[in-house]
Amino acid sequence: MAFEIRLQRDVAAEVRRVAREEVDRAMAALDGAREGKARGIHDARKRFKAIRALLRLVAPRLGPAFRRENRLYRDAARQLAGMREAQATLEALHRLGASGDATLRRELEARDQARRALRLHDTDALEVLSQDLTEARERVAGWPLAGGGFEIIEPGLRATYRRGWKGFRRVLRAASATALHEWRKDVKYHRHQLELLIRLWPDVLTGAAARARRLGDLLGDHHDLHELCALLSTSPALAGGARECESVLAAAELRAGKLETRALAVGGLVYAERPGRFIARMGACWDTRSGGRA
Repeated sequence: MAFEIRLQRDVAAEVRRVAREEVDRAMAALDGAREGKARGIHDARKRFKAIRALLRLVAPRLGPAFRRENRLYRDAARQLAGMREAQATLEALHRLGASGDATLRRELEARDQARRALRLHDTDALEVLSQDLTEARERVAGWPLAGGGFEIIEPGLRATYRRGWKGFRRVLRAASATALHEWRKDVKYHRHQLELLIRLWPDVLTGAAARARRLGDLLGDHHDLHELCALLSTSPALAGGARECESVLAAAELRAGKLETRALAVGGLVYAERPGRFIARMGACWDTRSGGRA
């Protein structure tokens, strides 16, 4: 089923259903990675981020269980980060379209293939990860989600939006690669939570989720460029020579500036409302669509 909470149903049951389905999708993606599918690792990491967004939606209800479950999915994503970073720097170079980068492209492709082969042959680690996910799926039934209706998700929804809203204002004051990357995490959680609640107001929330996705993509491209530049700073020989390295870095800096400008423009739309106003609007939608908060 779609990654969304169905209205006029038991909210706790819906949260558990979505969690189990996302774990299933993550495990299927890992199976695909073992079979050599290029997007398997990327898809698994996306599913982990979606689960962490769901966990944040009900974090106040979960209590100590939130920290345990969030840590598991965070660490699972980190286990796969090495391969994804190799893919991301290569993709950043492709999007950059820098001239005279044939040597760098070959080096990054070789690096990507080496990381992929290393991870896919590490069957023991993947088996342990799959077992951890199986156990995490079984624990979903015991999540302490007492209560009903909007009250289960309101505090988590408010906290996630507030962090992203504050992050936007932080980068407006002083944008840096680190600040933009930290903001991106909250943007992604907000986007996934909008997707979960899409049925509250489909005509509006579909567009809101799309804008948040666009913002996350812009910030993701910016981060990938930053990683590419960091790699070249420590290993300039990958580009084949100083002149080639400087050319790629100059093109990356120019594109990064454009991405930052676009991200701030889209961010102004995503976080146009103050947190209190955003939650009040979502609560009113819930009352209207589901027949009340309880």
